[in-house]
Amino acid sequence: MPEDKKSVRVFLITPEFKASGGREQLSALLMDGLRLVTDDQLEVYRLSRPSKSISVVERIIGRIDGITSTVEKNLVRRLSDDSPDCVFIDGSNLGRLARVLRNANVKVPIVTFYHNVEARFFFDALRASPSLHALGVLVSNAIAERWATNHSDIRVMLNDRDSQLLGKVHRRQGTDLLPMVVPDFYYVGAAKMERPLNEKYALFVGGSFYANVEGLAWYAENIALHSPIPTIVIGRGMEAHRVRLEQWGGLCVIGEVDDLAPWYAHAQIVVAPILSGSGMKTKTAEAFMHGKPIVGTSEAFVGFQHGWTNQLKVCEEPAEFLDALQNAANIEAGHDHSLRAHYEKYHSEKALRSRLTQLLQPILRNNKFQN
Repeated sequence: MPEDKKSVRVFLITPEFKASGGREQLSALLMDGLRLVTDDQLEVYRLSRPSKSISVVERIIGRIDGITSTVEKNLVRRLSDDSPDCVFIDGSNLGRLARVLRNANVKVPIVTFYHNVEARFFFDALRASPSLHALGVLVSNAIAERWATNHSDIRVMLNDRDSQLLGKVHRRQGTDLLPMVVPDFYYVGAAKMERPLNEKYALFVGGSFYANVEGLAWYAENIALHSPIPTIVIGRGMEAHRVRLEQWGGLCVIGEVDDLAPWYAHAQIVVAPILSGSGMKTKTAEAFMHGKPIVGTSEAFVGFQHGWTNQLKVCEEPAEFLDALQNAANIEAGHDHSLRAHYEKYHSEKALRSRLTQLLQPILRNNKFQN
C-alpha cells in the first residue's frame, strides 16, 4: 500500500485586509492557496491595523503594520507550545517577527514572501513625495526587511530582478520565485455588454499611488494628447489627480467603477506607462487575464514573459507608444486567446497552487533549505 501523502502544517502571519489593491488581493490569494495545498492544515494569525499613530521609536524597532509587544508574546507562546511545519510571513515589512521568533529559539522554518523590495519601493515613494513621514516609513521598512532577510530560511520573490536587488541591498538574494497572480474576473459575455463609451479608447487601470500617478503624468504630457484614441483611466482614488492628468487633453479620468469587465472587453489596448517601482504589476497580469494587448514600459513587464507575441509591446519613447496606439486604433477591439492561455498557465490561482506545492516540498524533506 502506498503511504498517505503528508500535508504541511503552515502557520501564516498576515495583515488584516482592509483595502482591495493589488497587494491585498495577492495576500488573499496566498492564504486561499496555502489552505488548499495544505489540505486545510493552515492556521492564520491576522495582524490588526494599529488604532493610533505609531511612535518614531516603535517604527525604528520594526513595530509597524500591526506588530506590538503583545503580538510578539502571543506568537512566541503559540509557536513554542504547538510547532507547525513552518511559519509563512506575508511581507518583508513584518521582518521584526522573524527576528523575534529566532531570538526566542522558535526552531521551525520561516518563509517570508516579499511583495516588493520594500527598501526600494519606499525610496521611490520618498523621491516622488519628499517628507519626514516618507523618510520614516522608508527607514522602518528597510530595517524590518533586513531582519526578514537575515532570519528567513526561504525568501520568496516575485521576480529575479527583485531577488538580485535584495542581494545588493541586504546582501542575500531570494531563494525562490513566485510570479504575480491575480484572481480570475474574466467574464466571457463582457463583449456583449453595453459599451461604456461610443468611441474607441485605450485603457489604464490602477489605483492612486505614486508610481501610477508619476507614470500617467509623463504619459499624459508626452503621449495622450497626440494619440488617435483617448486614454481612459480607471482606479480607486484617481479622481484626486483628475485636474493634473487631464490638463493636456487626450486622457479622461473615470476613477473607481463597479465593474471592470465591459471596460476591458471594449478597450482597444491596455497601456502601462510605469517609470519606477518594485515587484510585479497587477495591471499587466490583468491584461493577460482579459486577453487584451498591452503596451508599456520595461518596468511594466518585469517578471513577465514577453517577446513571444506581437500583442505585448515594450516601449520607452513616446513615439513607440504612439505607433502602438495608432495600430490599435485601426482594428476592432477583441480577445486574444493566447494571452488568456498565458494567464492561465503562469498567473492564475491554479498556477499559484502548483508553485506553492513546489515551494513547500523541501519542508517535508528533512527541512533542508538554501540560505
